[in-house]
Amino acid sequence: MTESELPDFIERDVLRDISSVTVPDEAILRCFVQANKPFLSKSAVADMTDMSDEAARKRLNSLVDRGVLLNAEAGKQTKIYWLNHPGSRWPVPDDLATDPSRNRMPSDQLIAKINRLTTFTSFFGGIFVVIYILDGLSELEITDGVFEVSLNPGVMPSFALLLFAIIFYTALQTSLLVENGDFGWPTIRRVYRLIYDRMG
Repeated sequence: MTESELPDFIERDVLRDISSVTVPDEAILRCFVQANKPFLSKSAVADMTDMSDEAARKRLNSLVDRGVLLNAEAGKQTKIYWLNHPGSRWPVPDDLATDPSRNRMPSDQLIAKINRLTTFTSFFGGIFVVIYILDGLSELEITDGVFEVSLNPGVMPSFALLLFAIIFYTALQTSLLVENGDFGWPTIRRVYRLIYDRMG
């Protein structure tokens, strides 16, 4: 589908053409396709078609009445409109063309990658724990110092920092995979992608 084409699910026979109105319905609907957004307001459509806000509101409501568009209140004085896609009940991104590179990977691959990241973190975290356990055993009389491990106070903070970095890296990679909305992660992902794109 090119930018000038309308989605196949739109009923062409209910649209008004240039012979009956100054701005045809097809031109209004192209606003939704070309904007590449899940929904638009009457003001956005008015700006894109050079109609007044009131004229855009009437035309959009007319398309809603004919089943071409759907609408909903998005605030006390704001109403949003979107294409009436038969496969969805809300203006989700699947209603519009999406970038294939941003599609999520299959669930089995996602689980496998998260498992690898978890194993990676557990391995390094386990080494850190084992060092402390061996140091504790070396202080027992029964072991006679055979498990003695040097926990250099100058080195251990570096190990702790390395472990924290590994855990953070794992959490970031997991967040990139599942796109979680937990506090802070959307911003961290944006910064990471910005740096990654500039370095790439």
